[in-house]
This record gives sequence, structure tokens and C-alpha cells, in this order.
Amino acid sequence: MVWVIVGFVLATLVGRQKLSSIHRYICNRANWLYEITQTQKIKPISRAHLPRFLNGLDWSALNELIERCFGIKIDCTQSKKWIAIDGKALRGTLDAGDKQNIVLAIDHHTREIVAQARQSGDKSSEIPVVRELLKDSGLEKQKVSLDAHHFNPITTAQIHQANGIYLTQVKENQAIFLKQCKSLPIQSTPLAETISHEKAHGRVTTRRAQLFSLDSLSLDSRWKSSGLSVLIVMERETVEIAKQKTTFDTSYYVSNSAIESSSIQALTEELAGAIRFHWGVESNNWIRDVTFNEDHIKTKAGNQAQIMALLRGLAIELIRKTSPKNFQAAIEDLSDSIANLESMLRQVKFL
Repeated sequence: MVWVIVGFVLATLVGRQKLSSIHRYICNRANWLYEITQTQKIKPISRAHLPRFLNGLDWSALNELIERCFGIKIDCTQSKKWIAIDGKALRGTLDAGDKQNIVLAIDHHTREIVAQARQSGDKSSEIPVVRELLKDSGLEKQKVSLDAHHFNPITTAQIHQANGIYLTQVKENQAIFLKQCKSLPIQSTPLAETISHEKAHGRVTTRRAQLFSLDSLSLDSRWKSSGLSVLIVMERETVEIAKQKTTFDTSYYVSNSAIESSSIQALTEELAGAIRFHWGVESNNWIRDVTFNEDHIKTKAGNQAQIMALLRGLAIELIRKTSPKNFQAAIEDLSDSIANLESMLRQVKFL
């Protein structure tokens, strides 16, 4: 039933989060929903049937429909764009013993979702889900930033062999490689470095990124097809102004980006920016958790949770298309005025 799906999205747009509240919105706005969807009037769906209806929807088919109508497509014939791959747990499913996660591919600069996939089950792993997402979406041909647990020879080789660029952090899950990364700055001189300063949220952060070539390292043969070329050492100094407390940390990132003598400084600045923007996309999860209360929405069935997350994501993307300065303020504006809601829906071509 189209009007039920539309009703769910619109209820989410105006700040309804729990299923009971969404159901009341659909019932209270039934006549208006029939009008804007141009569907035949029937008896509104019952509260008991709504979760069963959602659980019965085909996630893949719905995701394909959303991508076709509202998704952001990456043009592989144009310049590569930086995309962050970020997994998120749907914590409301944990109490039911049915672990569910979503994997999102997010544009570094616009924060828009360009692709997504589902991960289900306690024994499932995000790693193969990401590999399949990269292949199916064509993102393996783009510039992709990844969390440390995706730094493995299969994933990096997949991207490199597809002529894509990857940037991933190195942590203890690759202990030998991490040890080599830590020793390289002691033994070598950086090819270039860049320093930036930021003052926000009562903190002053200074970031220094140094670029090193990996040519001098003797890498294990399993990395042969990954095209590993550069190490970026990111040093952060953070000063909490009120407490006058200073903290330091150092992180290590690797990439298969090509080193060209004429553009080493530009490459250093690009990779340093990509590192920062990768963690910046965490704001997308913050919006889902804080503004839309996603972590606290309980569900009893895995597919129902995934469908609700998919439709919630669509609502977020519709608001994002209007370039809001504040998500909560945008939601309240849509809630206070049906005219504003209809205008926004036409602006983003939802109606």
C-alpha cells in the first residue's frame, strides 16, 4: 500500500518516531494521504497489522526504488569523489536477539547517502557486506575511505584492481603492519606535511599530517595486489579551553594513491582532508540517533527494523536535499505547517 509507506515517511519527517505514534499520524492524516497519493480510500491499516506489513516488505526492492527515484548516483566517467563507508548498528533490535546493522556509503562533502546495504544476524560480518556493496554500486572505482577493520588484502586489492583509490586507518587488527608504520617516521623524512587549526565546541584542535612513501618497507606478499603506496601520519593536539587540558594522539593511515613529484603537497592536503571528512560523516549517525531516536526504537523482527531504517533514511535525505541549517528546526517547521510540508515535498519531487 503506497499510502502507508508515504505516511510512514511523512510521519518521520514531522518528528514521529515510535510505531504507535506513526500509526496515529497515518490514521489522523488518512484523507490527506489518500489525496496526495491519489489512491483509493480504504480502511486505514490497524496498529497490529502495521509492523507485520513493514516486516513483509522486500528490502532490496524498496531500496532499489528509493535509489532510482531519490538516490544520488555517482558518475564513474567523471572525476572520482571521496565516499565514506560507515556501518551502523540498529540497537533497538538487540533485545529481541536479532542483531541488525546497516552499511552506508556517504559523500564526504554533501553527507548524502549514495548507496547502502543491510547486514543481519549475530554471526554476520560487515567486511563481506562492504565488498559486495563496493562492487554492486561501482564505488570500488571511486575514492573510498574505510574504517580500520576493512584494512585487509582482499578489500584493498578489490578497490585497487578496479582502479579506485582507498584510504584506511591501520590499527592493531594488522599488528605487524602497524608496527612498520610506527617505525617509518623514525627512519624516514616525510615527503610533505600540512598543518591545520580548528576552534569549535570549546576546543582548539591542531592537526599535522605527514606523508611518507611505503617503498622502503618490506611488505608481506599478501599485500602485493593492493598497490600500497603512501602512509599518512596524523598527529592531533586538542586543547579544552575551559579546563586547560591538552591531549595528544597519533593515527596511521594508508592509501594506494599515486605519488607524483609535481603534486605531493596537494596529495598530502587531499588525504588529510579525506581523513577529517571520513570522521565527519559520523554526524549522519548522530542525526539518526539523537534527532530521530533510532537507537531506542524497539522492533521484534529484523526485516521490520531494516525497512524502518530504510524509510527513516529516506526522510533524512529528503530534508537534507533542502540544505537545512538545523535538522531539528526543519522537522519542527514541517510539523507546524502542512503547507510547508507539502511545499518541501514538491521541492524535492517527492510528490
